[in-house]
Amino acid sequence: MLIDSSAAVITKARAKYGKRLTEKDYKALLKCNNVASVVSYLKAHTKYADVLSKLNENEVHRGRVESLLKQKVFYDFDSLCRYEMSQGSPFSEFIIRRYEIEQLIHFLLLLSCNKQEQYIFALPSYFNKHTDIDLYKLSACKDFESFINALGKGEYCDILKEFAPDKDGIIDIAGAEDALNVYSYKKLYIAISKRKSKKQKENLKSLCDYINDFCNISRILRLKKYYNMDESAIRSHLMPFGSINKKTIDSMCEAKDVDEVFDIVATTRIGKRIKQMSIEKEEQLSIKSRYNMCKRMLYYSNDPAVVLLSYMYVSEAELKNIITIVEGVRYNCSAQQIESMLIYEY
Repeated sequence: MLIDSSAAVITKARAKYGKRLTEKDYKALLKCNNVASVVSYLKAHTKYADVLSKLNENEVHRGRVESLLKQKVFYDFDSLCRYEMSQGSPFSEFIIRRYEIEQLIHFLLLLSCNKQEQYIFALPSYFNKHTDIDLYKLSACKDFESFINALGKGEYCDILKEFAPDKDGIIDIAGAEDALNVYSYKKLYIAISKRKSKKQKENLKSLCDYINDFCNISRILRLKKYYNMDESAIRSHLMPFGSINKKTIDSMCEAKDVDEVFDIVATTRIGKRIKQMSIEKEEQLSIKSRYNMCKRMLYYSNDPAVVLLSYMYVSEAELKNIITIVEGVRYNCSAQQIESMLIYEY
């Protein structure tokens, strides 16, 4: 039963991927001149019609649109791997952890600017039954101590209690998010190491290594270019996973500028892939490379876990595209400006 169900994931994922936004859809969305017209097009021509159907286009709020779109993406995951979730699949659990981490960081961001009472308005009620975190209890927290207590005993509590506000009341949000993501990927790598099939183990590890390699390269570029961090500070924000060796990572962290980082990357196994990509901004490197890899895996992999994770990342890229269009239209950006920030290929 488990084998049959897992094999069905591949067929279902590819069928759902077939309903993705097309180039025609993106061109139409880029012609919209307000958020209401974006919503109108999504309701009339895309798979998001059902979740947006009750939204009044004359009273569109960007936050509400984003919430509904995220709900649709989660429902797709839920229908795709419902059986695996019920069986405690480590790969579906990884997806759940990503949503949990997003909610924890969102609350901490609001708490850090004394707007924690606003969390209740963005709380994803559809997700509450899929997580052990009581999101409604979380929404009632007034300070960091009550936030930690609301998490109860467990790894999230153990990790986040180390990020209590400093004497000035500042919470290290970036550090907390990094720590949570390291924890999540560590559990995923452990699950991968327990796979019986050597080939499946290698394929999954290769995919995760690739994702973390580009995440680290992108972070080094961004932190060096925009924050002028020294090498030790940059290293503290990197994921301790991937295929790039420590010596090369150290060289990138110590590089004097972005150009030197690219020169070093060019000497690595994945350097050729970067040359093949059209990158408008350094921060696009991670998500675009991940998108390209996962799109290929959706087509060619026969491993349900690889396909499941690939579908997750590709779906998230599309969601980010729509949110980017909504934001761009809202702030009167030109179609060319918005298009340069989108991640899709046909």
